[in-house]
Amino acid sequence: MKKGGHIVLIGSVSADIRGKDSSVYVATKAGVQGFAEAFRKEMIDKNIKVTLIEPGTVGSDMQEDPPARQRKRIRKHEMLRAEDIAVAIHFTLTQPERTVISTMTVRPRMQPT
Repeated sequence: MKKGGHIVLIGSVSADIRGKDSSVYVATKAGVQGFAEAFRKEMIDKNIKVTLIEPGTVGSDMQEDPPARQRKRIRKHEMLRAEDIAVAIHFTLTQPERTVISTMTVRPRMQPT
C-alpha cells in the first residue's frame, strides 16, 4: 500500500451535549465533528487515517475555575488533565495499519454527561 499518514483532530463532547450559554463553542465543535467525518472519507484513497478525539472537561486556562479548584476536580475525577488526552492520541496512533479509531470520546470518570 502507498505511503500514508494519520491526522488527529481535537473536538469536544460539547458538540453532542450542547449546553446552555455555549452556542458558539458548540457550533464550532459540531463543525469540527462534521469536518472530521467528511475529511476521513476524502483521505481514504490517500491512505491517510483521520481520527477525532472528543474530550470532556479538561483542566486548562479556558476553564472558569481557578487552578486550585481545577486540581481538586482532577483529584475527584471530575476533570481531565491534558496528559489524559495525550494518552488517547498515543493509543490512536499506535493501532495496527488495518484499523482506525474514527472517533474517541474521553470523559472524566465522574462527568455525568
